[in-house]
Amino acid sequence: MSTFVLVHGAWTGAHVWRPLRLLLAADGHEVFAPALTGLGERVHLASPETDLETHVQDVVNLLRYQDLREVVLVGHSYGGAVVCTAADREPDRIARLVLLDALLVPDGRSVQDVRRHTAPYGAWIPPPRFAHLPVEQLARLLPAARLSLQPANTFRQPVRLTAPLEGRPFQRWYVRAARRDPSPPYDDAARYTRAHQAWHYREVARGHDTMLSSPEETAQLLCSLAGTV
Repeated sequence: MSTFVLVHGAWTGAHVWRPLRLLLAADGHEVFAPALTGLGERVHLASPETDLETHVQDVVNLLRYQDLREVVLVGHSYGGAVVCTAADREPDRIARLVLLDALLVPDGRSVQDVRRHTAPYGAWIPPPRFAHLPVEQLARLLPAARLSLQPANTFRQPVRLTAPLEGRPFQRWYVRAARRDPSPPYDDAARYTRAHQAWHYREVARGHDTMLSSPEETAQLLCSLAGTV
């Protein structure tokens, strides 16, 4: 059996993993799905000072305090920047790094560098489909949609790696959701990982949020990548 750590993307929370988490746990796997500070069920901790380092530390502390080993560390969307940095900090705890249709941000660059987002509320970035709404409407709509404003510094702070991921001892996977609209940063990540011999590459005929649209298929995929099926 495997130990999975599932890291969500921007504007959401750990709740997006619930269908997948229950399936993996029912198969006997140990599953952790932390909510990143200021998002999802931890939205009450939101602060303009929350940055990428805060979210990396959320994951690193989980690995350390739970003393997790041989982890399958999965990052979705923005969570790619988080898990890549966390894996750089704790490489000996990671067996496999899986980017599930996630950003792959080069060292020294930020999420904002590779995927531009407007921040009409200064310290906060709204979900793209709500970016045109006034803040008073967002305050009503986002909780109902189980979404949060994203602290802008999580996108603005550069990724800092101590060594290239490709030289680390863990296995690296990139999973591309083939049925999504073209998006340059995700297309770039797919091209890079498909061509690099240090990465393994898979495609799924699903949209971006495959853990919600196809939890059974995604569970089977992760178990396959973990070598448990």
